[in-house]
Amino acid sequence: MLTEKMMIDTVQKICGDKEATLETRFQELDMDSTNVIEILVELEIALNIDILDDSLNLDNFSTLKDAFDYISRIVAKTGR
Repeated sequence: MLTEKMMIDTVQKICGDKEATLETRFQELDMDSTNVIEILVELEIALNIDILDDSLNLDNFSTLKDAFDYISRIVAKTGR
């Protein structure tokens, strides 16, 4: 199950910003699309789900909450 803490901890691990919250914008963290993919891959492994697919559009993720909501919907579909 994806939790807010898991999401924030993963972002903090990758970007090193200990002040990140769900409202933080990826741009504020100086993260590019490669960093966002790193976060998604980390969460894929931790949650044992497939996040990266053809419907993924990184342009739709401006805040951590955007990514959290997207991943939460995937988790809900898988029942994990």
